Amino acid sequence: MTYRDLAHLLRATLFVVLGMLLPMAFLSCGKIGPPVAPSRITVRTSQLTAVQRGATVVLTWPPAALGGRESSSSYVSRIDVYRLVEARDQEPVLDPDDFEETASVIGYMDRATAESQIKETGGLLYTDALNLTQADLANIRLRYAVRYVNQRGQTASFSNTVAIEPWSTITSPPHGLGIKDQAQDRITLEWKAPDANEDGTKPASVAGYNVYRTSGRAMPRKPLNSEPLAEPRFTDTRFQYDTDYFYVVRAVSQAAAGLVESTDSVPVAITPRDTFPPSTPDPVSAASANGVVSLFWPRSPERDVVGYNIYRADSAEAPDKDWVILNPQPLAPVTFRDDSVVIDRRYSYKVSAVDKFNNESKPSKAVSEAARP
Repeated sequence: MTYRDLAHLLRATLFVVLGMLLPMAFLSCGKIGPPVAPSRITVRTSQLTAVQRGATVVLTWPPAALGGRESSSSYVSRIDVYRLVEARDQEPVLDPDDFEETASVIGYMDRATAESQIKETGGLLYTDALNLTQADLANIRLRYAVRYVNQRGQTASFSNTVAIEPWSTITSPPHGLGIKDQAQDRITLEWKAPDANEDGTKPASVAGYNVYRTSGRAMPRKPLNSEPLAEPRFTDTRFQYDTDYFYVVRAVSQAAAGLVESTDSVPVAITPRDTFPPSTPDPVSAASANGVVSLFWPRSPERDVVGYNIYRADSAEAPDKDWVILNPQPLAPVTFRDDSVVIDRRYSYKVSAVDKFNNESKPSKAVSEAARP
């Protein structure tokens, strides 16, 4: 066999081998592997909290990013709420897989509701109603969790779980809440005690009251009072004028695990206005020297006083129309020097206080002094 014949043989053999390997390579590229489980979305909260309030369990948690593009797998379409009923003496179900297997979806929050809550209150809230008359209530523990779901039905991991051991003898909310009185820097509220407990038993198990105030949609977590109130009244001294407020009151019951609040009373609304004049400056003193009459008086105790008006007349008994104001606008100092006087003429003065809402006090008693050289 010549060298040329050997080369032709090797070349033909190579083509045959390549013809066998290439189809195998293409077939391996299209090989179907085992099915891949859909990946979970990553949005989740670990700050779920639960509290019994009257005949409800209130779940709250901070907001999370709900995803911007509807076509994205991170786009949250709803939030499912899970509840597991446990016996109080059983070991808690804390494993996520065990919880998923035994818990039930009791409700959900759609995206529109979640967006609305986040915008209005800065957080998320779900309320679960309780049947406080069920026979085995004292023996059960309720465990809750939430998880986010996208449009494809893919779920995030569960939130942390929170447990509540319901208490049946929780008082109904107070009623008849109203504004009893409004005075300078004071709003006094009064209400009536509840008539019964949420389960219908009497008398109502009232251990005290908590008062809440808001200028928005969401009630604050802490009441205005530092300790539960023994009497059905409260005086608020930490408000701002010209602000829209809502007040609610919750009655407090003593449960095995601590104090439990009722649901909210019917709210009462008020926009406090300052129409209250300051107290009259008293006493006013006068002295004269070097052709100037000087006046002195104590500072007003009210926090909103911005200055004082000084009035002058030729006589302490002069009618109101004859008293002339000496300053174009309220003066902040508690002294005044009158240098527009005639030597040896006697003048009478009165001083009033003015607050930032332009309420003016009654004038002080008149004080008289002759201008001395």
